[in-house]
Amino acid sequence: MPGYGKPDLLYSLRVYAANSSSHWQKTELRMLSSLSQVKEPFCEVNTHIDPYLIEYFGSNTPPASHYLLHSAPGWDSNFRPVPVLLVHGAGLDATSFTNLWNMGHVGLQQQLVELGYRVFAITFSHPHGDNYIQAQQLADAVQQVCSRCGVQKVDLVVHSKGGIAARIYLSSLISPAFRGDVRRLIMLGVPNLGNDFAFRFPSISYMIYLAGGNGVIAWDRLYCWGSPIDVTLRSIYTGGAFPGQSQILYRWDEQIPLDITQQDWWTTYYGGKGFMSHSRGIDAALADGGYLIEHLERRGLEPDIELSVLGGTSCLFGMIPLPGGAESDGVVFLDSVFNTEAMVKRGARLKEKQALPLNHIELLYHPQAARWVHQQLSDGY
Repeated sequence: MPGYGKPDLLYSLRVYAANSSSHWQKTELRMLSSLSQVKEPFCEVNTHIDPYLIEYFGSNTPPASHYLLHSAPGWDSNFRPVPVLLVHGAGLDATSFTNLWNMGHVGLQQQLVELGYRVFAITFSHPHGDNYIQAQQLADAVQQVCSRCGVQKVDLVVHSKGGIAARIYLSSLISPAFRGDVRRLIMLGVPNLGNDFAFRFPSISYMIYLAGGNGVIAWDRLYCWGSPIDVTLRSIYTGGAFPGQSQILYRWDEQIPLDITQQDWWTTYYGGKGFMSHSRGIDAALADGGYLIEHLERRGLEPDIELSVLGGTSCLFGMIPLPGGAESDGVVFLDSVFNTEAMVKRGARLKEKQALPLNHIELLYHPQAARWVHQQLSDGY
């Protein structure tokens, strides 16, 4: 079955944990009538593959109106007063906080449960979904957690792209607008000033494409022995099955030089036909995504939210060093993660920024990251 492979390989991106259900006391399918007419595109590499999640969704390509709300053991009995809702990033699901890619690590969820937190998690309908849709799903999940725990506010712990959906809700860029039901926003490797990874590193995207990984590429055509292959469905552009990825784009080429040793580096970033690919260019993809990062920067978070930001500084995934060009966690530049000035301009409060020698994936389970999250959540109890 797809997904079974060596768990220690970086590009085994279609691996799932066979026992994922064991980490949750219960899972519930939630449906939003406001999204009942919305459809998002899938392709063969970004459908859900975990049988546990598919069973609850009723499909491996669930509609945008659906999401899953997971309750960890102790959600109704642990002693800490403010519930914690975990929000996953691109290409992932709630299992990323328990047994990511079946690697056997003790995830952030288990570590927080052991510390007495009442923990919940969301699984979005689409692993690379539109961030506005995911923000609506998240807003509903927050209300559900508040109701079940009998509280007025929850704390959000968000990883990577999941932080963009959180910012949309906490900036009142959707309806319903922010309802004052989040106390603290704890951000792990979130591209707060966007990301140009797919355009900056076409060789990585090529490897993901060949491996059938759940990742987006910056090309709409590949060339094999001179013949074009249409890969639009795998691409970041309109017509592709990764609608949320163009929304988190931002151009970093002026701040951080491009790697000119990358094959088709110029045509990938700026558009055109290269030796093995054709790209519409990052500017076309930014337009497709509606310049979401710029909207978030202009808006800022609603007042009274407390914000903590954790970034990683290791580009090493297993034994494979990923290219950087500047300090990063291997996927997101630290300068992007630490870009918080716009978020706090309307009264939100920055509690702490911290960098740890971890990569983008280790932020989900490493004990150093878990201790830092615990510190941010428990401070003030």
